Amino acid sequence: MMAEELRNVLKTLERAYGRLKEALLIDPREVEIAIDATIQRFEFTFELAWKAVKKIAEFLGAGECNSGRGRIKLAYRLGWITDEDKWLSLLEARNLTSHAYSKKMAWEVYKTVKEEHVLFEELISTLNEKIARLLDNRISP
Repeated sequence: MMAEELRNVLKTLERAYGRLKEALLIDPREVEIAIDATIQRFEFTFELAWKAVKKIAEFLGAGECNSGRGRIKLAYRLGWITDEDKWLSLLEARNLTSHAYSKKMAWEVYKTVKEEHVLFEELISTLNEKIARLLDNRISP
């Protein structure tokens, strides 16, 4: 995989995160479907974030992981994320979305996403810096 392909992976993640932020602007007390939209966009963003971590880590030879928890731990070890516990909280929220759906669970996931969505922004920024360094031929995990 070339660095330009990695950049495209990040651009896709950035677009998904932008759409998540759009959904978070809608007040779910006024438009109930905003919760569903936010959760759906969160799922996409989360999956794309961990695909990006996996691809970049593999490209750098920094390790391989196939589970969300393993990717969080790898990203933390590499310094790509700074708060492992908050990311594990996002993982827990992501895992809740694939189980029995209830209004209470939806609100819990929504609140977690609303409070922690900036973690995606931090990851995107860090990975963009990593790719920029790759393009400058300064490769290091």
